[in-house]
Amino acid sequence: MEFILNREILSSYLDSLSRAVASRPIRPILNGVHFDLKDGLTLTATDMEFTVRSKIPDVKGDKSFVVDAKTINEIVKSLPDKEVKFSIDGQKLEILSGKSKFQIFIQDGAEFPDVKVPSDGIEFSMKRTQLYSMLERVAFSAATDENMKNLNGVYIEIENGISRAVAVDGFRMALVEGKIDEKIEINFLLSLRAVKELLRVLSLTNVEDVNLKFENRQISFEFDNMIFICKIVDAEFPNYKRVIPDEFKTKIIVDRNELRSAVRRVSIITRSGSETVKFNIEKDRMKISSKSADLGEAEEVVDIQMEGEPIMIAFNPNFILDALNHTDEDKIQLSFVDSNKPLMIDTVDLKGYFFIIMPVRL
Repeated sequence: MEFILNREILSSYLDSLSRAVASRPIRPILNGVHFDLKDGLTLTATDMEFTVRSKIPDVKGDKSFVVDAKTINEIVKSLPDKEVKFSIDGQKLEILSGKSKFQIFIQDGAEFPDVKVPSDGIEFSMKRTQLYSMLERVAFSAATDENMKNLNGVYIEIENGISRAVAVDGFRMALVEGKIDEKIEINFLLSLRAVKELLRVLSLTNVEDVNLKFENRQISFEFDNMIFICKIVDAEFPNYKRVIPDEFKTKIIVDRNELRSAVRRVSIITRSGSETVKFNIEKDRMKISSKSADLGEAEEVVDIQMEGEPIMIAFNPNFILDALNHTDEDKIQLSFVDSNKPLMIDTVDLKGYFFIIMPVRL
């Protein structure tokens, strides 16, 4: 049996598919990409938690096989011609392109797990730009330790016409929300790994809408002949609303770029693992400083508009910079309770996202 594929299209799909392959799969066959030739070509890769499925129409054949994901991805990327010819002979897949020829072993497609795509349950759509913006603005605040299942991901909540994404790691929190034209109530936790790959692919497409389906603890994202199927993380996300302060004693408005530059410069005089910068806020200025026994001292003064009481408080500068890098507005608002309570960073006109950062003890 033979079939021909466009190298660039196949390579783009294989790149995403290979990322769904686990580094330590529970079954050897999960090292591979499943090729299913029936009503076109369907490509599937999974680690049983996160699945990517792509469809290439107008490919004729009737065969199912599995090929090593890393091998096929590297081969296709390296081929010289736009067209790639595939032929199957027993347990071997022959790949021809220009003067290049490969023969690689394949496995029986019947051994590959049957990953069900949600078909019933709750179905709704979101604008691609809205979904991307929500996930991108909060994902950096999720815990990176995969053993912390309830924090190693992004929590999605839809209720009363509002879609909300939240991520926390125990030291900070990012929250973004926006309107959605769907009369549904749903909440779920996506793994950080799945979110990062979804963001990567969303950034490469120009589709307007993403179709979502939620069923049996799974959710799928469908667009551009691709389907991402994610198992909902089986862990309880913390009650994020409890860490949002009810009232503040001090509020300031500051130029975001000026603050970001000042914090970046002052943080040079800090040691990895013990990064701390101090904010001394009074009247119309904020003094930002750092000190290191090994390196010396640094100080910056930033003009502000202040409302409330003077305050002295310290933070990990990396957390401050992360929040500022995920904010677009020129002017931002910093709200403080006291030197031991969380800082809230948001926009002056309250555009629907904010960041919470725990202070460092002085």
